Amino acid sequence: MSAKGMTPMFDLNGHRAAVTGAASGIGNAMARALLAHGAEVLMVDRDTASLDKAMQDLAPSHQARTRAGHADITDADRLRKLLAEFGSLDAIFANAGISGGPGFGTPAGRESGTIERQSMDNWRMVMDVNLIGTANTLQAALPMLRRGGGGRIVITASVAGVQAEPFVSYAYAMTKTAVVRLVQQAALELASQGITVNAIAPGFIRTGIADGRLHDPQTSASLRRLIPLGRLGEPTDLGGLAVFLASRCSDYITGAVIPVDGGYLLNPKGNLTC
Repeated sequence: MSAKGMTPMFDLNGHRAAVTGAASGIGNAMARALLAHGAEVLMVDRDTASLDKAMQDLAPSHQARTRAGHADITDADRLRKLLAEFGSLDAIFANAGISGGPGFGTPAGRESGTIERQSMDNWRMVMDVNLIGTANTLQAALPMLRRGGGGRIVITASVAGVQAEPFVSYAYAMTKTAVVRLVQQAALELASQGITVNAIAPGFIRTGIADGRLHDPQTSASLRRLIPLGRLGEPTDLGGLAVFLASRCSDYITGAVIPVDGGYLLNPKGNLTC
C-alpha cells in the first residue's frame, strides 16, 4: 500500500480529544502530536500559569483548534463540567499524575523512600491524584464518548505498574499498578459500547516530574546503562503512540498496556538500584 493510501489511518481531522496534565511533559507532547494530525484538543491542567504558557507556545494554526481547561482532576465536579462544556469526545487521554517522592533505590530516597519512612498522608495524596483522579477522568469523559457512539480512552500508566521499581515511590508504584488493572477492567466493560481502553507505560522519560530528577546528569548516566537503547526517553517519544491509539489504526486493540521504555523491561538488571 502506498504512503498516500496509509495516511487516512492516522488522520485525526474532525476528531476531538482531551488530555489531562497537558501543560508540560508527556501530556503536552501528546496534545501537540494530536494537533499535528488534525485533532481539536482540550488541554487540561491544574497549573494555570503553565497551561497558559503552553497555549501561547503552540503554533497559530494549532491554537485555533485548542482550548485550555483549568482543572484539578481530583475535583470530579469541575472536571465533569469542563468536559461537558467541551462537548462530544473521540478520545480522552488520562495522563495527569504525581511522583510521590524518590524511591528507595535512588540516592535521594535511600532513607525517605523506605517502607518504614512512608507517610500515609503522602500516600493518600498520590492515590487521590494518580488513581482517584484517573477514575474521575474516565467517569467525566464517558458521557461525551457515548454521545459520539464510542471512542478511545488512553491512560498513562508506567513500567512501575508492570514490575517492582526501586526508582519510584511506593505510592507511585501502587497507583500505577492499580491503573493497569483499571484499564483492563474498563476495557472489558466498555468494549460492547465501542469504547477501547488502553494504557501507555512510559519508562524513564525526562520530564519535570519528581522535581526533574531525570535531568540530573549523574542520575541519567546511572539509568542509561539499564536501557537497551542507551538513552532516557523524551516526551516526544510518546507522541506517535498517542496518535496511533487515537486513530483508526488501533480499532482492534483494547486492554493493552504498551511500554515506551527503550527496552528497559527487557533488561534483567532493570531492578537494580542506581
